[in-house]
Amino acid sequence: MDLGIWGKKTALVSASSAGLGFASALALAEQVAKQ
Repeated sequence: MDLGIWGKKTALVSASSAGLGFASALALAEQVAKQ
């Protein structure tokens, strides 16, 4: 098993999850600002 590939996949998933969380927080902040 190549740990390099698994490490990259895990890092990618973590990064995309963080990105989605950030995007959600940004969208929520925009909604609050509109009110």
